[in-house]
Amino acid sequence: MMKPMESSVERPHIVLITVDQMRADLMGCAGHPLVQTPHIDNMAARGVRFEQAYSGTPICIPARATIMTGQEGHTLGITRYVEGFPLPTTQTLPALLSEGGYETRVVGKMHVYPERCHYGFDSMLLCEEGRPFGAGTPQKRGYDDYELWLAEQGYAGQAFAHGIANNEYAMSPWHLPDHLHPTEWIADQSCRTIQRRDWTRPLFLWASFTAPHPPLTPLMRDLYMYERDEMLKPVIGDWAERHSLYQQRQAAAYGSERFTEKQTDLAYRGFYASITQVDRAINRILGTLREAGMLERTWLVFTSDHGDSMGDHGLWFKAGFTRGACNIPLIVVPPSKSAGPAGAPAGGWRLGETNASPVGLQDLLPSCLEMAGLPVPDDLDGRSLVPLLQPESAGSVRETLLGEFGTVGARSLMLTDGRWKYIWFEEDGVELLFDLEADPMERTDLALRAEEAERLQAWRDALALRLAARDADPAVRDGRLAAVGAPRRLDAREKASLAQYYNPRGLH
Repeated sequence: MMKPMESSVERPHIVLITVDQMRADLMGCAGHPLVQTPHIDNMAARGVRFEQAYSGTPICIPARATIMTGQEGHTLGITRYVEGFPLPTTQTLPALLSEGGYETRVVGKMHVYPERCHYGFDSMLLCEEGRPFGAGTPQKRGYDDYELWLAEQGYAGQAFAHGIANNEYAMSPWHLPDHLHPTEWIADQSCRTIQRRDWTRPLFLWASFTAPHPPLTPLMRDLYMYERDEMLKPVIGDWAERHSLYQQRQAAAYGSERFTEKQTDLAYRGFYASITQVDRAINRILGTLREAGMLERTWLVFTSDHGDSMGDHGLWFKAGFTRGACNIPLIVVPPSKSAGPAGAPAGGWRLGETNASPVGLQDLLPSCLEMAGLPVPDDLDGRSLVPLLQPESAGSVRETLLGEFGTVGARSLMLTDGRWKYIWFEEDGVELLFDLEADPMERTDLALRAEEAERLQAWRDALALRLAARDADPAVRDGRLAAVGAPRRLDAREKASLAQYYNPRGLH
């Protein structure tokens, strides 16, 4: 009979909780005056909240590939949304943890391809927002585990019978019994995964919620919480009339110019209520950990794959480098009782603090490996954040963080040190410069200010130097950034051609 691995049992458990399309400021602990997130706030009080955490390629598929591999989009070869994209490496977060003795399980949204490829997970229970499997192939390979379960409950094909598409900003309360909501299913299955764990191994669980990604269909019980609140208004900066070509297309595609004040108000209520529903679901997971005797020996990590502009500066959607779209929540909570190779440092951990250094999704894989006491590969773009939770920490793992979205010739690029942020659009040369300390909502573009000319040039040069380190990046000529063309305005016909159906789902 095989003897249980007693040494591995002493290693801490790791629970990674992700949401989808949630921006960093939509939490009480981040100072939001309306959104109710008491349980996320409590996690922040027990750990470190990273205020300048970023999604370097802020759209679902590349962002999740970065979480899985610890590599930036450019390294992986994906800096935009590409269905059917297989991970180009077997060195994944679950595979490395599994090799180190961990039981590895995921519940919820993965958005990796092939959809049923485990990439090192012992098990996957998937909820993929109504997408039929088989992307990148001529075959239709059925639906996810949530859809199969919903059919067993007598509601086959009705997950999207509410009539709201999964990239639009209309809002409607959930149309089926509350317990059938995907947020409730992900929480239930995460709790059951904890209860059914292998007691001889430490557990790595990724609870991956689809909310608050549209469709905005929260439970009525959570909408009631905001019934008497007056919603905030989108922030409009002094540069909003000077959108780049990319931003103009994004605004036309996602309806920014067509939204009424009422529609914006309802979208905000949908976002807020969806986040509050997830907050309650997270507390159920924490409660299950506690009742299983695991909570005090578990690392908790909470984050999102990207954010949403939510009308700020005339923009909606993700896939951009203004604050709402790419600045993500990131909270790391160390175990209150540590044992084994990842034990607490002398003097304990930093608790209830914030960190303003630039960090990204690429840092999750090396962080989890260090939490587990496992070696971190040398060839990663990411850096472990665990040292930043130690009392004598230097406070940062990098000087600047790069963001990159789009295809060569039409990319949006960002460089930030956590205090300053520089954005440059390769297609037309439009640029933005923000002082995040003085202007956290990015209302004032300093790129046109004469007094900031020297600083602006320094950031241009820094981005050019970063890109020049690659093999002949066409955005750099003679050591300077070189745009493909000049700024211009889209005409009415061009804007109309970009209007879309927002990827609706029907009965199936």
